[in-house]
Amino acid sequence: MEEIICGLDIGTTKICAVVGAIRNRELRIIGLGMAPSDGMRKGMIVDVPAASRALAKAVEAAEETSGYQLSQALVSVAGEHISSANNRGLVAINRNDAGVTTQDIDRALDTAQAIPIPNSRQIIHLIPRHYTIDDHAGVLQPLGMHGYRLEVEAHIITAATSAIQNLKHCTEKVGISAVEMVFNPLASADAVLEPAEREMGVLVVDIGGGTTDLALYKQGTVWHTHVIPIGGHHITNDIAIGLRAPYEVAEKVKIQYGDCRPADIDPDFVFTVEPFGGEKIQVGRQDLAQVIEARVEEIFHLILKDIQQSGYDEYLP
Repeated sequence: MEEIICGLDIGTTKICAVVGAIRNRELRIIGLGMAPSDGMRKGMIVDVPAASRALAKAVEAAEETSGYQLSQALVSVAGEHISSANNRGLVAINRNDAGVTTQDIDRALDTAQAIPIPNSRQIIHLIPRHYTIDDHAGVLQPLGMHGYRLEVEAHIITAATSAIQNLKHCTEKVGISAVEMVFNPLASADAVLEPAEREMGVLVVDIGGGTTDLALYKQGTVWHTHVIPIGGHHITNDIAIGLRAPYEVAEKVKIQYGDCRPADIDPDFVFTVEPFGGEKIQVGRQDLAQVIEARVEEIFHLILKDIQQSGYDEYLP
């Protein structure tokens, strides 16, 4: 018997709906739908009707290719409203012959998530980083171990309640219930990381249209997450200003000719653009690359600054 699951990625630039079938713990993609985003800004919904119409197109395409009528989905979450923190939880281990039980672990995690959160925010992920039993630190799976005291260090990701409600409202308008919200870079990490990378230390950088999402992994789990409110749309906007061209023209130029390494570009390579006013002009591809390079450098400087401020930069080999 196959289990059918659906994932929705409602991004600033595009909306993706993917349908998968799970059999014997193996996932097979059986449906896909994509549509340009509308009603979105920096990963957040700013126009529910417009976003719902765009989502409906992606879902309809996914249903047609998969042959299934979709009713629920895992939904990705992004946007600068996302924030994270690390906290510890400590509980006494119930005395029994079985050692640490799932109830002990749940109590420790409940203690760890007892942080002051405004009513306008909610926890979307509570991820244990590692456990300590008495003086034995660095325990990854404490179930069944014996001791007196169980401590957990957890990574807690919170989101604006209004942003989550808008996402759910958007999916409900197309007949889909959001069964779980997943922070974007965590989904990206599950898709691309090898176990050895998670263990040694690695940074996942997901550059979207409106935001750049970060997730730092160490010792097999996530240690740090962050959202930078700059993405591909800012590169396009820089090109539009530089060429004095409409945004749509700048986006096409970026996709067709864009590069962030001017030194690798033939200085004689030119292409034609029609800016405002209608008179076509010749643009050097190397000049375009210099505009893009400046913004991409800024994005990577901001990434480096955030990782240095987190104190985890030394964990990245």
